[in-house]
Amino acid sequence: MLTPRQVLILVHGRYFTSGLVSAVGVAALGLLTYALAGLGPAIALGSGALTVCFADNPAPTRVKRVELVFTSVASTVAFALVSASLWWPPVQIALIPLLGFFSGLIAVWGKRALAMSFSVLFISVITLGSPAMQGPAQLAAAVALFLLGALLYTVYALLLAYWLRRRTKQQALAELLAQLGLFARWLADNLDANSSGVGGAVVHLTAINDTLQNTRDIVLRDVNTDADRALAARLILLLEVNEALLASQTDADLILSQFDATPVPDALRDWAQRIGNALDQRADALLRGTRATTLPAHLPCAQTIAHALDTLQPSHPSAAFDQARMALRASADKLQRITDLLGQLPLTDTPTDTDPLHGMDLQAFLSPLRYDPRALWQSILWESPILRYAIRLSLAMLAGELVLRALPYHPHDYWVLLTIGVILRPNYSVTRQRIKDRVLGTLLGCILVAALLSLHPSLAVMTLGVFVSLALARTFITLNYRFTALFASVNALLLVALLEPGSPFLITQRLQDTLLGAALAWAFSFVLPRWEAKDLRRQVDALQRAALGYAKAVLDPHHVSDLNYRRERKRIQDALAAVGGLHARMLEEPRQRQHMLRELAAFIAHSDALSAHLATLRVLRAQRGDRLLAATERERLHNTLTLLEGYLTPDGNPACADAAGVGPVDNPVERRLREVEAEARTMARLSRQILSPAAT
Repeated sequence: MLTPRQVLILVHGRYFTSGLVSAVGVAALGLLTYALAGLGPAIALGSGALTVCFADNPAPTRVKRVELVFTSVASTVAFALVSASLWWPPVQIALIPLLGFFSGLIAVWGKRALAMSFSVLFISVITLGSPAMQGPAQLAAAVALFLLGALLYTVYALLLAYWLRRRTKQQALAELLAQLGLFARWLADNLDANSSGVGGAVVHLTAINDTLQNTRDIVLRDVNTDADRALAARLILLLEVNEALLASQTDADLILSQFDATPVPDALRDWAQRIGNALDQRADALLRGTRATTLPAHLPCAQTIAHALDTLQPSHPSAAFDQARMALRASADKLQRITDLLGQLPLTDTPTDTDPLHGMDLQAFLSPLRYDPRALWQSILWESPILRYAIRLSLAMLAGELVLRALPYHPHDYWVLLTIGVILRPNYSVTRQRIKDRVLGTLLGCILVAALLSLHPSLAVMTLGVFVSLALARTFITLNYRFTALFASVNALLLVALLEPGSPFLITQRLQDTLLGAALAWAFSFVLPRWEAKDLRRQVDALQRAALGYAKAVLDPHHVSDLNYRRERKRIQDALAAVGGLHARMLEEPRQRQHMLRELAAFIAHSDALSAHLATLRVLRAQRGDRLLAATERERLHNTLTLLEGYLTPDGNPACADAAGVGPVDNPVERRLREVEAEARTMARLSRQILSPAAT
């Protein structure tokens, strides 16, 4: 269930805006055509708009234009082919699997392309439930109306996207602020003996990195106006906040071990909680258009920690207490840095005198959103997961058709094929989760519609229900598929009830078709599967290379390039998110297909810790300014880099890198360097275990 604040954020967020825009566009085009030309043309034109709206997800206008135009053309071709096949039903046995294969190949362009893939599959399947055309002339008219509806919706969506582009950027920034607020509160809770520890850090890290990349792709594209630059500048500051938060997660256990009976843990918790609340307030202010309150530069909790550092002494001096005091001072410095950064964060979109974007290549921080046709040909390889997914989807659609022809006829059998299409995904784990979401969401939707129909609602109420359910189904399509399945069922059942009054056993048919489609999708998820363990070596190697690149950007003995540092920071965050996602998906796979789960979780956790220690070192170096390091300091950084190259490169020799730092730890930089070396050594050991022939 959603909390009241989550509902508030959702209603003001970009996903609900996108859902509302889609519903308004489809409804307006359909109703206008109905008023001018009648029901038949309205259904054809509205179907084109409805099909394309599924691919209308928040994105920069240039990206959205390519996606919507491609979807318009591809779905029109699918509509024409399936409509013509209604004259020769046996042709459908080959046509629907072929269209399923084509829609599966579209997924080669990544996560966003799945929406385009679904649009093609949706109209292919839904058209099966339409009556056959009376002749070629009627078919041509229907196809023309379908294409017109798709293109009109495309124009409408692009105009709205251009008009709302600043609002969309604000909403994306607000999502990142809210996600960082969640992480800050997790840090507060982590200062507890019963905290979720490493596992919780990985979950939050994956969520933050996913949100962060989405935000970059929206806010840092098309920076053309002063307002755009102001929003981009906010994001640059938030990247620093994110880094400082990630660096703040490393020393909780050490601090608690020495300061547990003092006011220090409560003060740290209060400080992190205040930061989380400040981030939430700024998110709310962006979404509502209100002014956020400022976080005071000097907080009582900070004074408590400063007093503890000055006065607390152990009864017996120990190296452990000295280490904990050093860690506490570092944690306080990082929390103060976050507080100062939030103080610098502009409260409005008005440009400031300083330009944090000066000299920065924003393209380096964006995801490649190119739709290269050559990628389709490059995916035609037997080991390609996309080709296997396309074959799997095609065979599942064929099996669905054959099963339906063997069963007693009923008028909504296309629901079975649609269920297969929305459930089957390239990853087994995602398919398994969507089976649960589809079945449960459909059940809840059927209960809701049954309750509504028992009240004998008026035409206006049912029409409003169709509109609201479409908007909500589109809202949750990338957030929570269970809610999408719920509202999609409400939408489909109400539409059938409107267009075919008195349809018997409507809700029962929806349930049985969903269960049958889910069963077929589950069975075919084992056909030519691509298990996550196949990608272990590639992802682990990529994370090690990213960690080494990040270390080189931080530990350069001569000069730290700010642009190179930001680029390498993005790279390691992306790599951590990729390996974290792989681990999460592997947990959903059959037990016999799971490999080295415990070691992989530990590898992710130590990679995260290495990243946090390096981020702390970056802060420590930044505090010292641009002064030239002494020869001994440069040599120490060079030695650490040499060790890391031995640990983290595939052709490195860990045995030759065991001569880590020795001697007393008498300053914060030396302590962090020792931590970096220890984490890299542990990563090397774990990666050897994960990638050993016996494991894979």
